[in-house]
Amino acid sequence: MLFGLLAAKALTVLLGLVIALQGYRAARRERSQRMLLVASGFTLLSVGSVLEGICYDVFHLSTLLSGAIQTGFVGLGMSLIVVSLYAPGAGGRRTEPPEVQNRN
Repeated sequence: MLFGLLAAKALTVLLGLVIALQGYRAARRERSQRMLLVASGFTLLSVGSVLEGICYDVFHLSTLLSGAIQTGFVGLGMSLIVVSLYAPGAGGRRTEPPEVQNRN
């Protein structure tokens, strides 16, 4: 049972970090501040998803403090993603919808 739980957590972190990496690459390519916020948010969510167990088992912190640290990381990650939804457009290439492009 322990191995299955560790494998699931490792897969969760791996998938979250892959999403964050792709977001970062897109942010650099498109010069998009919004995508950089999304990538940062997913990084914090991914790390935060396993942080409680690490704090508790490795650093021997209390369950309350470990949970608070994890909640802080996850909350900050979600906040960055929310901010990215409301951030003003930031650089990048702007394309017209296909129907506007065909008029020219």
